[in-house]
Amino acid sequence: MTVTDSTWRLPSVLLALQTVVLVVLTVALVVTGTSGGTDDTGRALTEAGTVLALAVCSGLLSLGFWRHRSIARTPSLLWNALGVIVGITLATSGAPLIGVAVIAVAAVTFVAGLRVPRYELDDEDE
Repeated sequence: MTVTDSTWRLPSVLLALQTVVLVVLTVALVVTGTSGGTDDTGRALTEAGTVLALAVCSGLLSLGFWRHRSIARTPSLLWNALGVIVGITLATSGAPLIGVAVIAVAAVTFVAGLRVPRYELDDEDE
């Protein structure tokens, strides 16, 4: 299989998209938590911190693909498999359009990640 630059860029861009969405969600949770839009400010801010940590993880995976690091492949596949599960949960729990969008992005990113070469322990840095 020929590994082109697009083999690395597509999963990187898709994971960057996921990162942006998670950061926007973090901001929304902070605004809701601090503006009195919720009964439990502590819970909203804790959720925001959790979502921000997930955004950092997604961003690091995106950076790994951008730098052509095949070590990002396996965590990316796991990340996106969980993304499909989250999408199914959203789609069946009252947010069908958002759920379908999450499933689509996660599935396409999963397939794009499969095209990246596997990490071998004896690989040397380029």
